Amino acid sequence: MFERYTERARRVLFFARYEASQLGSRAIGTEHMLLGLLREGHGAAARICRDAGLDFGQTHLEIAHTFEDRPKLSTAVEIPFTPEGRGALERSTEEADRLKHRHIGTVHLLLGLLGEPGSAVSAILGRVGLNLDRARHAASGLPDSGDEIAQKPALARETHIVLVQATIRPEMQAEFEAALLHNARESVLHDAGCLRFDVSQDKDDPTRWVLYEVYDNPAAHAAHRQSAHFLAYDAVAARAVVEKTVSKCAGRHIT
Repeated sequence: MFERYTERARRVLFFARYEASQLGSRAIGTEHMLLGLLREGHGAAARICRDAGLDFGQTHLEIAHTFEDRPKLSTAVEIPFTPEGRGALERSTEEADRLKHRHIGTVHLLLGLLGEPGSAVSAILGRVGLNLDRARHAASGLPDSGDEIAQKPALARETHIVLVQATIRPEMQAEFEAALLHNARESVLHDAGCLRFDVSQDKDDPTRWVLYEVYDNPAAHAAHRQSAHFLAYDAVAARAVVEKTVSKCAGRHIT
């Protein structure tokens, strides 16, 4: 059902699932979808919310309060959408169709959330002045993707790129892979300034790995190296890696 969704919209739903698991919810509701929109941070919907003064941290605290004392769920557990969540997805499709957009982007997801009057999410959005009419007006100026402000110029900013090539001990393959993937996932989700973290494994030699990391600046990379998930990975890598090269480059990130 997600064939029409843009990459950013799918990323929002990934974050919504993550938020549901972290809050101990066995279903993805509209509140998790709102947190996913805010956490994604780069789509048109996130900009609309940010311009209205909606803050991810404060919103997260407000929503998390309703899920207190629930144990976290494993990210491997299948988590369905609640009926309200499915309704928001259906309304997102209807809004894209109404605008004659082929793709469903983050702004259509926002419209889907706003289309349920009286819900907790619409109340949160309403407090900062966001309603269906206002969001529809903003959406009307968007191109087909529904993810970028119309005529917004692409801006290039310098980034800090880290390219790591490592060869590991074959007997530590499973432990290293688990630690590495956890580090990459947590870095993208939680490390401020981590724009990208790609993990590749050589098809012919599975002991060889390549990591491609992109950060806002060297300071963001230095902060990442102090995180709990990196330190956990580094402890495993210290035992697993037999050869490693690290290259640091200046890059250009298009926004």
